[in-house]
Amino acid sequence: MAIITGWIFLQLDKSQAGIRSREGSLYTASSLNGYLVLTYETFRLTIDIRLFDRERTEGVVTVPGFLLSRRAARLLLEDLPAPVLFSIIFYFMVGYRLEVTAFFIFLAISILVHYIAVSFAAVGVGLSRTFSGAGLVANLSFTLQSFACGYFVQSDQIPVYTRWLKWTAYTFYAFGALCYNEFIGVDSPPYGQFYDCPSSQNPLDLACKQYTGQYIITSLGFPSDWIWRPCVILIGYVIGFYTLGGLLLQYNTFALDIAHARKSGDNQMGKEAVVTRSNQEIRRVDIDLDKYALEVKKQDLLWKRRRTIQILQPITTQFHAGQLNVIMGPSGSGKTSLLNSVARRLHGSMTTKYRLSGTMSYDGAIPKESVIRSVTSFVTQDDDALMPSLTVRESLYFAAGLRLPRWMSKQEKYRRAEDILLKMGLKDCADNLIGSDIVKGISGGEKRRVTIAIQILTDPKVLLLDEPTSGLDAFTATSIIEVLNNLAAEGRTLIMTIHQSRSNIFHNFSNILLLARGGYPVYAGRGADMIPYFSGLGYDCPSQTNPADFALDLITVDLQQEDREKTTRKRAQRLIDAWGKSETAIMRRTSQIATPAELGSLKRQMHPLHVTFPLVIHRSAINFFRQPDLIFARTSQIVGIAIIMALFFAPMKNDYAAVQTRMGFVQEFAALYFIGMLQNISVYPPERDVFYREEADHCYSAETFILSYTLLEIPFEILASIIFGIIAAYAVNMERSVLMLFVASFNCFAIINAGESLGIMFCTLFDHVGFSVNVTSVVLSISTIMGGIMSLNLNNVLQGFNHLSPIKYSVANLAVYSMRHQTFSCTEAERLPDGICPITTGHQALQLYNLDVNPGLNLLWLGIATVVYRFLAYLVVKGMATHGVWEGIRRAVRRNKNINSH
Repeated sequence: MAIITGWIFLQLDKSQAGIRSREGSLYTASSLNGYLVLTYETFRLTIDIRLFDRERTEGVVTVPGFLLSRRAARLLLEDLPAPVLFSIIFYFMVGYRLEVTAFFIFLAISILVHYIAVSFAAVGVGLSRTFSGAGLVANLSFTLQSFACGYFVQSDQIPVYTRWLKWTAYTFYAFGALCYNEFIGVDSPPYGQFYDCPSSQNPLDLACKQYTGQYIITSLGFPSDWIWRPCVILIGYVIGFYTLGGLLLQYNTFALDIAHARKSGDNQMGKEAVVTRSNQEIRRVDIDLDKYALEVKKQDLLWKRRRTIQILQPITTQFHAGQLNVIMGPSGSGKTSLLNSVARRLHGSMTTKYRLSGTMSYDGAIPKESVIRSVTSFVTQDDDALMPSLTVRESLYFAAGLRLPRWMSKQEKYRRAEDILLKMGLKDCADNLIGSDIVKGISGGEKRRVTIAIQILTDPKVLLLDEPTSGLDAFTATSIIEVLNNLAAEGRTLIMTIHQSRSNIFHNFSNILLLARGGYPVYAGRGADMIPYFSGLGYDCPSQTNPADFALDLITVDLQQEDREKTTRKRAQRLIDAWGKSETAIMRRTSQIATPAELGSLKRQMHPLHVTFPLVIHRSAINFFRQPDLIFARTSQIVGIAIIMALFFAPMKNDYAAVQTRMGFVQEFAALYFIGMLQNISVYPPERDVFYREEADHCYSAETFILSYTLLEIPFEILASIIFGIIAAYAVNMERSVLMLFVASFNCFAIINAGESLGIMFCTLFDHVGFSVNVTSVVLSISTIMGGIMSLNLNNVLQGFNHLSPIKYSVANLAVYSMRHQTFSCTEAERLPDGICPITTGHQALQLYNLDVNPGLNLLWLGIATVVYRFLAYLVVKGMATHGVWEGIRRAVRRNKNINSH
């Protein structure tokens, strides 16, 4: 941020345009940089506060301990390095005064602004535990701060009834102190700094008074001697916000909301209605792996270095139908990678490529990928594919609509969902909401049952489960294993991974594949034969020891003590070598299973857009409208900002100071860019996670997802934008006309929508939402600064980049539409020596800001940019589609084989 903004304001000259840009750069340092910190810290706190709330109820941590330890831990990692590096880079790139005192005052204020931002984040999270709520508090507060600071609206131009608010805004003190430090300084003459006056080099010449620091400070409405007092007040804000945040966390406690009154206990064990079918009713599929290995190739794009990591060593084993097949091993043994490769769900990227070797056969024949996809279902380790505000029954109904074939009627699909509901023992909680971290719904075990239920709707021949008992208590884990045993007994090939099982469920494991760290196979065979196998190698399992724990201890290397490490590493290697000598290759036919019908299954195909779109948008609408905080986030921020803007700007005047106020109001439209991003962060990530899971299951396409998300988003944006436009055109008095109402509303809608699109792009590219918030905020900040009002002297390279930003087109059309018919007056003290006001028409103001352009053309370009941004967001979502990634990897592997054969 420091480097890019320093480049934007690089070595500012001392002309009038340079002075205006200098003011913009000081605003960036005092406010916009702090806003980035505030946004990210607010998001991070909404994550960390969950652990704090839980530990506080257990009496483990106190509020002061939490807040103070949080800052102490980040003192040398963030709180000092971030503002220090920003100050060093930004100060000298911009070309501020080369005085030691001036630089250290700048640095001190930067550090205080950083601490104010992180302390106010605690206030926001103290008021609301959700990012949508806390983000609203942070955003409305920052909007209030930016209006009151004296940059966008000159402090004397603020209406009397809100003018007092400037004394409550910390940005007023930070921006004022930085301006006084730059334009006047500590030991400067009475007129302050003197800039390049074209008519004289005498700072006392009345024709040059606009070029003196004292005139600039007076025009901004700041008091005299405005450095030390603001610094002391800023320290008070740090202490005050931390105290207020602590009090809110102490007394404004939050408990989980209850989604529905429960009809019975959480555990559904014993309520399943599984009817085991005979072998004649279902085609059984045995899966064989023969010297099956996996490696990943990583490439460093910056240094162009490549390295290859062997994830799985050659594995030969069989997974039998009608039995519970278990893959066991410690962390790093490749369990999940093996399961993903069997399901064809490996996710490659620009820097990561997977390569498989060996063979996988179904009933002795090689299956095509369409066969694997049609007969296989995959249950992930978590339950991200469940929407929190749907009931269990609704979740299954919508899943049935998306997954079951089109020839089935709606009633038949619903009947199938009801059968699965009963089979999985979910009848008693069928009408309860799934729930989330904020709203309590069904239990963890019930969520896992729902996830499994969705996957068996299509009656898969092969069911793969990644650690299905992870995070569950012993009783619930046992019930899940019982369910899986029943599903396997129906004739399915059921393969699950498990890190460490309890002794009471170990006897359920019909077949076990044991992997050591590094993906080395140590045992593959019947579960009952594993302990005798190790006994034959001289390792007897004590009678009171859990067999699973015993096996894992045998193959785990103890890194805590050097002598133990040598002994355990030698033992693990001996077991690996012993199995390598004993395993035999699996004989298979050379035929190929080309169609799912050969395995007694229908080909599973993704439904077309006109089938999936109504289902997805209906489901998303139900989930959305049952969460009032999301509705509030979609509408309240825009309306709230419009009201605050009216309080500070309405009605705008037509004197000399109003020139800066009117241009500042136009610049404030850029704040809507951030609103779009915040709305996206509140709504999009959970929707994205559901899409990832269901797209991997081939339920619906990226087109369906992005279209349903957009159509649910747009009505709220249009409604809020019209309200914003009415306030901007008529209350604030940009220009009281229908044309101005349309222009303001359209600009509001376009900027918010573009901000949402950027949020979609970065939240799709980066799974970590906090990182996405940081990256997106930086991009939005840079676009805001380059909009055309804060920085007036962009170089050609930055101008080229600026043509990619919708803010450029928004500022260009809004400035002209709102200023072209305006005339301005001035006081006698503001008149030039020839008696003329510095600026008398809107046309002169537009020329000063280099904005005398065609407004209609820029309005058109803004609309085009909005559409292009959403199309780019769609391309990013489409590009991250998992089945497309795997297809590319498969083709790459085939090419490598052809090259090697030649």
